[in-house]
Amino acid sequence: MNKQDISDIRRHFKVDSELLKINEIYNVYIRKETSEIFYEESRPFAFLELEQQELFLANFKKVLTGKLDIKLFEVKFQQPEEGATGHTQQLLYEGLYTEETEDWTEQMQQIALKMVQDVQYDNDIVVTFIRGQYYKTTKRQEDETEVNKNDEVYTTPFILSSLNQTELPKQSLVFDYVDLEFKSNLLINPVIKLASPIGGFLFPCFTDNAADVNRVLYTASKPNKPDVLFIENVLNGEQIVTAEEDKAVFEEIVKLVIGESVDSKTLAGVYEEVNHLLVAEDEKEDEPEDIPMLDVKEV
Repeated sequence: MNKQDISDIRRHFKVDSELLKINEIYNVYIRKETSEIFYEESRPFAFLELEQQELFLANFKKVLTGKLDIKLFEVKFQQPEEGATGHTQQLLYEGLYTEETEDWTEQMQQIALKMVQDVQYDNDIVVTFIRGQYYKTTKRQEDETEVNKNDEVYTTPFILSSLNQTELPKQSLVFDYVDLEFKSNLLINPVIKLASPIGGFLFPCFTDNAADVNRVLYTASKPNKPDVLFIENVLNGEQIVTAEEDKAVFEEIVKLVIGESVDSKTLAGVYEEVNHLLVAEDEKEDEPEDIPMLDVKEV
């Protein structure tokens, strides 16, 4: 996925969007003490109150917010071992296309339990899954907010997951206007921190109008801080390289070619020229037969 693909789907996470329909939402509440499911709930998204829909939609947009290879990472699934069960790619694929709600929630529940299998969180967590349809017209328009009946539309089913921690509200002193007295505000219901997800993913990845079920878009909690255990154990994905790591490797290669004395300005110039080359290749009408390469002389 490129940043335009991500931006396009993110901006359609809003109430009454015609180009993105959320069919079902499944919430799993997991206690930190036991790492077991304390409560679960599956409902049609349209049955939620409007205020709840808006809160969740803002949360889903957060999951898809950030720069590629810094906070958002395209992860390729590992090849499952022969005879192995519970592989996340298979669970997501089956959950994407099953018509039975019970089957969909069972498959998502297995993924949720993977998230707490080898990890101890500081607070209770809530794992949210949604599945729906994303519609994209084949002809790009200036304002893609509605579907024209004459437009040809590609339909992409998707699953999005968000991982959020909870916190107990702080005890406070309030003034009661009815009884005319000061009281302590004793609230014991945990607050789900939807505004700051600590992880999540979108399945499948897609570029333009083609879905790729062999990859998942993973969201890290902090920039350049992907959760390696989450990628390997929960998503069953291959290793990834952050932009920060990639830059460090690039600098070492350039120094190896032109010497240790290279300054930051020269490095930036080389990096910029390489980027121009890649952009030029991407903008060609026909797909390049080979990956663009630079030899030592060109560098």
